[in-house]
Amino acid sequence: RTHAGAIFTLIVGVVITLMGVFRLAFLVRFLSKPALSGFITASAILIMASQFKPMLGLPKSDTGGIFAIAWFHPDELGDLRPATIAVSICAIAYLSVIKKLKTAHWTLRILGDFKELSALTFSAIVASRFASELGVAVVGDVPAGLPGLTWPLNTKEDMALAKEMLPGAIMVALVTFLSSFAGAKKFAMQAGYQVIAINELLALGFANLGGAICGAVPTQIGLSRMGIAYSTGVMSQLGANVYVAVVVALVLKLFSAYLFFVPRCVLNVIILLGAQHLTEFQHMRWLLSLRQTRTRQRTYLVDFSVWWVAFLFTIIFGAFKGILGAVFVSLLMVLYQVAAPPIARLGYCEGRGRWMSAKAHHEVRPRLGVVAFRLEGPLFYANVERLEEWLAEMEVASTAAGQPVKAVILSAAAMPFVDTTALESMKQLLLSYTKRNIAFLVSNVSGQPQRILQHVLGDLLPDGCLTSSWTTEDCVKYLSQKEAAEAEVEAVAAQAAQAAAEVKQQRGDIPDKPDFRRSSMPANFGAQDRAALQTKLMARDDIDVKDEYRPPKVMPLQRSVKWASVPHGMNEMLDGMQGLYAPPSCPDRLDDYDEAP
Repeated sequence: RTHAGAIFTLIVGVVITLMGVFRLAFLVRFLSKPALSGFITASAILIMASQFKPMLGLPKSDTGGIFAIAWFHPDELGDLRPATIAVSICAIAYLSVIKKLKTAHWTLRILGDFKELSALTFSAIVASRFASELGVAVVGDVPAGLPGLTWPLNTKEDMALAKEMLPGAIMVALVTFLSSFAGAKKFAMQAGYQVIAINELLALGFANLGGAICGAVPTQIGLSRMGIAYSTGVMSQLGANVYVAVVVALVLKLFSAYLFFVPRCVLNVIILLGAQHLTEFQHMRWLLSLRQTRTRQRTYLVDFSVWWVAFLFTIIFGAFKGILGAVFVSLLMVLYQVAAPPIARLGYCEGRGRWMSAKAHHEVRPRLGVVAFRLEGPLFYANVERLEEWLAEMEVASTAAGQPVKAVILSAAAMPFVDTTALESMKQLLLSYTKRNIAFLVSNVSGQPQRILQHVLGDLLPDGCLTSSWTTEDCVKYLSQKEAAEAEVEAVAAQAAQAAAEVKQQRGDIPDKPDFRRSSMPANFGAQDRAALQTKLMARDDIDVKDEYRPPKVMPLQRSVKWASVPHGMNEMLDGMQGLYAPPSCPDRLDDYDEAP
């Protein structure tokens, strides 16, 4: 088993090292702060819960932790050892009190700075006298000396075993890196320094490669050890790694025999108190406090939900599935936020002279007929449909309120990029607005959106809108000037029409003839009978075009066709067809009706 474990550790080290060489550290970027916090908090609870069983003196068994025993196997609680419980309580009291008494005396300061080591020393002295009598479990024999250095892959059987272990080693490598980076990131944010993911990958890879030569199991950054290091005041990699390695080597080489009487329950107490520094319930409470904000409340809801999903996944399914669940939920939230970015309706603030979010600032007022908004995210194929739906909703709501939309202004201040699918949709939207006489402008645009919008939509947008990067107020001023110019043109046209009408009235001109649809019949066809036919028709209807214009009576289609088919020279046939009038479909017969007597 030791040899197989060394082979497995070697594969994990190779995989992690290759991840660092090929710069695959971007995977940790999908671990959001809420997901990281929920995972760390749940892992700390699992670590603390696993320490209660040996602290109570319960024997090792496959029935699970203390909660599983209390729920499913309560009969095993009869094996509790009062002596072990007493030693655990004394260790907790000592470690909690000695830290507060550091300033009382210089000897207490030394004990406080090395409180874990002094607790192990005092408990080992007591256990050497009473452990066997009271039944307190101790560490026992620890092999002395350092392990030998051996390359694990030596035979063909070893290579075959390595191939079988490869899929599992890849998963372990991924989880090792994610969980290790999660713990390192937690303390880095707490202490205010930056963790470089690639450096962590390479360090973990080389550590596992070195551990495989020594016959070690896969190495990672332990959350419990980080908690202990933080509680003891370790501030650098030198204290957390180099000094620890030197001390462990010296203990194994020189003082392994002195570890025999160290009570196991005291070690569990040290881990328990160290893990309590890992919990981040205060971050969850902070997320909950954001509900008091009025802007983008779904941000706190999403992050608050991510925290609890990562927490519950880790508690229910363990650390392995918990970290994968946290990454999955973080990715899902990223997709959700880019597919449905916040759209802020803008209004004008008279006091500040700026356009601001109407939801965040109640003093702003929207302009009548103008829909100004800010898209807070990229515009691409996944969310352009949502933008079109929102604009349609705004247009319907404005029309229902009796204020039809006359202009739409898109503020691109928070829009980092635009893709080609969104460009095509925007072009169709602009064409639709043009047909409905709705102006569309873009304000505060820069970078990639400015260049690509100018190249594709430059002909559909006003000059200067994209080249000069207008503000929202500049767009409104342009609309006001354009509306004033159009109103002036309409006023001039109305005055000209009124003047022409007054001139005609003064001259006594008759109205122009109606603009009848011209027939395809030649103008000179039957010209010899036109005057007689026109005179008779005019007499039948008693129309006096000189005094009063009255449109001719229109016949039904069937009779019109019948009249049009009558030969032009047969006026006598017209006498027997009473009520027959010339329809407007044959205006060439009536070209000279205004000259009839």
